[in-house]
Amino acid sequence: MAPEASSGDLDARFEAEVRRVLEPANATRSLHWGRSYLYETAWRRRRDEDELAVVVKQFRHDDLRARLRRRRRGTRARLSFDAALRLRRLGVATPEPLLYAESKTLDGPAWFVCRLVPEALELRYVLRALNAGEGPARFPAIDGAALLRRVGGLAAALHRHGIWFRDLTSGNVLLSAPATDAELYLVDLNRARFRRRLSLSQRLRDLSRMPVLRPADRAEYLSGYRSGGLPRCQRLLFEVFHYGFRLKIRSKQGARRGLRRFSDFLLPRRRAHPHIPEADRGAKPQERAVWDPLTDQPHQQATRGQRLGVRLRDAAHHARPLLRAAGPLLRSIVEGKRLRRRLERVPARVSFQGLGVAVGPNSAPVGALVEAIGDLGVENVLLRFHLWQGVDGDLLRLAEVLRGGAPQPVETVFQLCQDRSLVRDNRLWRRRVEEAVAALSPFGDRFLIGQAPNRSKWGVWRADEYWRLLAAGGEAVRAGNPDACVLAPAVIDFEPHATAGLVHSGRPEHRFDILASQLYVDRRGAPENRQLGFDLAGKLALMRAVARRAPDCASGRSWVTEFNWPLREGPHAPAGRDVAVDEDTQASYLVRYCLEALGTGLAERVYWWQLSAAGYGLIDPRGGALRRRPAYRALRQLQREVAGARVERLLLPAGVRGYRAVTPSREVHVLWALDRRGRVWRPAVGVRAARDRDGVELASGPVRPGPAPVYLEIEQDAAGTQDVGSP
Repeated sequence: MAPEASSGDLDARFEAEVRRVLEPANATRSLHWGRSYLYETAWRRRRDEDELAVVVKQFRHDDLRARLRRRRRGTRARLSFDAALRLRRLGVATPEPLLYAESKTLDGPAWFVCRLVPEALELRYVLRALNAGEGPARFPAIDGAALLRRVGGLAAALHRHGIWFRDLTSGNVLLSAPATDAELYLVDLNRARFRRRLSLSQRLRDLSRMPVLRPADRAEYLSGYRSGGLPRCQRLLFEVFHYGFRLKIRSKQGARRGLRRFSDFLLPRRRAHPHIPEADRGAKPQERAVWDPLTDQPHQQATRGQRLGVRLRDAAHHARPLLRAAGPLLRSIVEGKRLRRRLERVPARVSFQGLGVAVGPNSAPVGALVEAIGDLGVENVLLRFHLWQGVDGDLLRLAEVLRGGAPQPVETVFQLCQDRSLVRDNRLWRRRVEEAVAALSPFGDRFLIGQAPNRSKWGVWRADEYWRLLAAGGEAVRAGNPDACVLAPAVIDFEPHATAGLVHSGRPEHRFDILASQLYVDRRGAPENRQLGFDLAGKLALMRAVARRAPDCASGRSWVTEFNWPLREGPHAPAGRDVAVDEDTQASYLVRYCLEALGTGLAERVYWWQLSAAGYGLIDPRGGALRRRPAYRALRQLQREVAGARVERLLLPAGVRGYRAVTPSREVHVLWALDRRGRVWRPAVGVRAARDRDGVELASGPVRPGPAPVYLEIEQDAAGTQDVGSP
């Protein structure tokens, strides 16, 4: 550690504080999620000192190349720490290094901790604006040419000191403020090399990594490096390096993705975040799921090859339900497509209701959850119970408060989840369900049996294992109340073959009342995007058709009991980086999903998973602040604008979608565009008021719908027309 990191009192309290800082669960904000994970947290260096905002960079060494590099040169955390100290001694600005820490094993993680630069702005965002010709508009306080000359001067200072940075890109330069004269900080120092003198090739390769794309901007950048710019021959060589580096970056992205998938299949070890514990040594593949507290779900430690081996051994068990359901599934696909085409010709008119949120254990204090549910205005809440842990007391108190009608009447669904121990021991499962039903029945009579039976990490490997859970759970639920409502099977993602296979057993003990689907579409980005030829409405139409034809589903009704879009928040995100989005995109997708699902009448209810969670929730509970994300505000505004209204989809030109919501007192049109370019929209009807996705009033006149929906409140005398405008 650096001398400034401690007062010298290295007692147990100090060690505990360091361990707390290095634990990703204590992050207050995610800063970057890539090969390394960066997060902000608070640290008290001394007993009598206020908390200090620090940045922790967690490095991983779980592949062969990283382990060999660590053996040869040390961890990247140590390299970063040493480089930061040397740079500061040479007068080059970098965030104050405080300490580094290393795990004892060669493949374990390492951490580098430095002081946070408040309100720092990455140079990459400024360069993106300059490259797009939008610099003055997006950053009016920054003189682009002057800033580029300063960046060139920073590179020159490094090279004068014999520092070959080797990663001098826009993401590794921070501005202390969005201003031309802001201090420039260098970060990501582990690749830097310190030499007596740099060769021409080393200097030009360093310079060429900065993504300055416009020729005029490159001239300013190079003039800052050397007065008058580079000599002609050096400038030509710089251009060769510059375009070669850009080509290398583009080609590496696709190659890395393919190699990662190939290695994940062949190698015996699955890459996981360092905080996830290893499975028991010698455990069978079926027993290798471990709990990940940051994503609130199990993590499957069995490799793809191990899982394939189990599937092949159980091939007969998988084939029977699939063959039994093949014919009905094909007929359901035909029926679903016919229903989807009919909606294009004659949009359904339905009442917009059924919007809900889900809550899991240990997500936030009960009082805060009750306040948020009341503020959102939703009338449907799903509570998830992990029965291997028993009935959660906080969720039980929340159910009691909601049943009492505060803050408004709420209908509650209770989801009873399993793990492998409960799948193995059906008697224990039955006993846990009976205990849950006895505790929860006073507060509701709708129970969802099981969780994601098509995902082995939740303990179910075969259809018959889930059917045993459903039979015992359904019997326990109906024993005390024959009229209780049972939902099943909660298949996750769009896997119609898995759903059909589980709902065509034809056995009376497997009957349930409502088809529950955890219909995630995040792997395709926007909810309107297609998967297997189906957009969201097509998927919901298929689920409706499957429910109608399923002999195990008594009513033919269909609910979506879980959906969300993961955020780019490192180990807190429940899915990988390829499908994660930013908070603004998540909010827009939420509104569009709910309108497409409930506005078509294809799903009776949809529940966002979940209300409070890092990585994907409507509320970010990290740091104890319970920050309400844009998605929270977007859902609240959607509920205020269209709840209880009669809605139908508007017939609009290609690329624009929208819905009309009509109540006796007003009419609201919700519009959005499917691409980011947007277009000016001139309504053909009178508009009383316009609001953005989060309820902020917009200026009167033409609007430009983009991916974020906008609300147009229509003049009363203009209501009832389908001709709502023109692009």
